[in-house]
Amino acid sequence: MRYKGFTLIELMVVVAIIGILASVALPQYSKYLQRSELVDPLAMAAVLREDVTTFYLEHGRFPENNAQAGVPQSQFLIGNRVTGIMIDAGAIHISLGNKASAPLQGKILTFRPAVVTGSPTSPIAWLCGFDEPVTGMRAVGKNNTTVPKEVLPSSCLNTSNF
Repeated sequence: MRYKGFTLIELMVVVAIIGILASVALPQYSKYLQRSELVDPLAMAAVLREDVTTFYLEHGRFPENNAQAGVPQSQFLIGNRVTGIMIDAGAIHISLGNKASAPLQGKILTFRPAVVTGSPTSPIAWLCGFDEPVTGMRAVGKNNTTVPKEVLPSSCLNTSNF
């Protein structure tokens, strides 16, 4: 009489393969989830960038703080994953928290304006996180980004270093 089915060794090999695949996939999935949590802060920054740009066009300099930019104080600029947004010398610093995952709690994402050197009336560009200005432009404000690089969108990284 011949038995049909899998041996214990064959089943253990399959379980081991599934375990290896899961151990590789879970950290990547975790980073994917954290990256998706940055959508809300990125959207809020887009609105404030317009206010900072408008101030720059009207005054020829960047606002020193939220009041000069004409936006609410930091404690009133909150969202699902944002605990506050501060404008400092034109740079926008977004503090993460509230419903953000534990690795992002208390982290900061910075957006800095970049201006064309020697041409203050040229349009400004915005730098996210660790991104650096191109030749002929200079960044304004300090980068306080503490969000881990592996979680940031590629537009927030200086890809010339990779």
